[in-house]
Amino acid sequence: MAYNMKEEVSQFKTDQDQYRKSGKMDVDNEITQEDAWAVIKSYFEQHGLVSQQISSFDRFLSYTVQDIVTENSTISIIPEKQYAPGSNL
Repeated sequence: MAYNMKEEVSQFKTDQDQYRKSGKMDVDNEITQEDAWAVIKSYFEQHGLVSQQISSFDRFLSYTVQDIVTENSTISIIPEKQYAPGSNL
């Protein structure tokens, strides 16, 4: 399953709207550590730990590796003497 940021944002907005409508949301209170852990728990219940790792790796391959290649597109190869037992270099 590939990571889809638009889908994640859309789901977040839907969940946020449902939470607001439920009357449980109090915008005057700060987010507590308990709130943060509830969000983390919910995320992993929905997506699982392995899914998150696979998505992260997919993003790495799709974007980060390409950025590295783009930034370092010129590669100079300089041959050096190699160790070859029994031969005179």
